[in-house]
Order: sequence, then C-alpha cells, then structure tokens
Amino acid sequence: MLNGQGTLTYADGTVAEGIWENGQLRYPKEAKPPPVSDAKPQNDEVLEAASGSGFAVSSDGYVITNNHVIEGCQEVAIHYNGNVVPVTVVTYDLQNDLALLKGDFTPQTVFALSSDKPELLQDVYVAGYPFGNEISSSIKVTKGIVSSLTGMGNNFSNIQIDAALQVGNSGGPILDERGNVVGVAVSKLDAKYMYDNFGTIPENTNFGIKANVVKSVLDSNRVTGPSPSIRDITKSELGTRITGGTYYVSCLMTLAQIDQLRTKKVMFEKID
Repeated sequence: MLNGQGTLTYADGTVAEGIWENGQLRYPKEAKPPPVSDAKPQNDEVLEAASGSGFAVSSDGYVITNNHVIEGCQEVAIHYNGNVVPVTVVTYDLQNDLALLKGDFTPQTVFALSSDKPELLQDVYVAGYPFGNEISSSIKVTKGIVSSLTGMGNNFSNIQIDAALQVGNSGGPILDERGNVVGVAVSKLDAKYMYDNFGTIPENTNFGIKANVVKSVLDSNRVTGPSPSIRDITKSELGTRITGGTYYVSCLMTLAQIDQLRTKKVMFEKID
C-alpha cells in the first residue's frame, strides 16, 4: 500500500494505526508511535529498494525514465507534489535503456522533446534526484555542455556531457536553455574500469540518450507531447519547469527480489 489509511502490526503484536505516506506509516501529532521492534523485514514484505528520476512527457501522466531504474521492481511509483503516485510500466527498450510509465495524475509541467540535433558545446542542464533522498528530497540541477555527439563505443544513440551525474540521476531530463529535452541521463564512465585499464580516474564523462530515440518510443505508443519551445526563457522559468515536471522514481521489491538482483542493480545500503 503506497498511501492512505492503514495499520501496521509489529512483531510484538502491537497494532499501529495511521496514514501510509511514501511507503511508511505516519502518525497523528497526538498519537505516539509504537515501540521500535528489532525484528527484521520478512522476505515477502515490499520495501523501497532503489530509486531514480523521471520526467513528464504528456499531460495525461506518461513519464520517461531508464529501464534499469524500474527493472525487476514489483511496484513502481513517482513522487509528485508530496504525493506518491503508483505507475504502470507501459513499455521498455532494453537496447536504449528507456522505459515509459503511466500514472493517474496531471503533471504541472510537461517537457517537450527538442526537434533540433544536439550540438557540440551546447549548454545543457541535468535535473534529477542524485543519491535519492539521502542528501535532501529537493530536485538537484547541474549544468554543463555537450562534450561529444556519440557515446561509448561510437554509440550514436547517446551524447556525452560534462554535467555531473550521480547514482539516482538515471532517467532524469537533459534540457536545453529553452526547456526542451535533448536527452535522458543514463550513465557515467566507470571509474574503477578506467583506473584498472588506463591508470586514471575519469572526470565529468557522462552520457545521455538522445531525444530522437525517446521520440521513437513515444510515437510507437501513440503518446503525444507538446511542441518544442522556440523562445528563450529565464533561468527562473526553467527552474519552475524543472521542479514541476521532474520526479523521484521509487522501485519497490521484496527482500527475496532484492537479494536476487543485488549484483545487477544498485540498492539502498540500509536494506539488509
């Protein structure tokens, strides 16, 4: 249960009544939470195991993220204006690492996909939730440029950027100065691999999936988004759009699923 009224029975038999929010039971101010139990979660209990980012691409609740963000999840939800909205996985693209989600909500902002080809040295902004909620629950934005028009191994579906990406940024939008999506944050160069093979730690070498690849996914599923903006906007307006249309995406699994996927997916360290 993701939100609404509910109860929770602890290992000592104590029953707590409250409201489910963000996968946790909250209590009214006048009530005291039950004593903390040392009991560990059961294998079939659903927990928030990992997170990523996503963004709205239509006014009727379609959201784009990376496939690796939602892969293996028993439930997926987006966090929107303080609410937790369950979403379904409409489709996914394994080769390009994209997933299309659908939720029952009306986005405050819907991002348009750029119809222009990315350009070398083009200014870009990356929005998302690096490190989940461990640092803070607010949106984070980094700025950089398009460093290359191809990704690793001459992957022409990707661009390389120098704007910082961290764990949790996956699936977030890469935007131009007009607020159009030019790509989707997907990965960074593996520091250990580079050190082991080249004796150096890479800096500011990150990758995004080009907007035309995202458009193919939307077209194939008859999802219609807004036309790209052709006017310049202020940084304040860009920030407002980013805040209204970029979401924290949570992946919920059972402990059994978590144990099975630990070697393939980055999980929250606090889960054991």
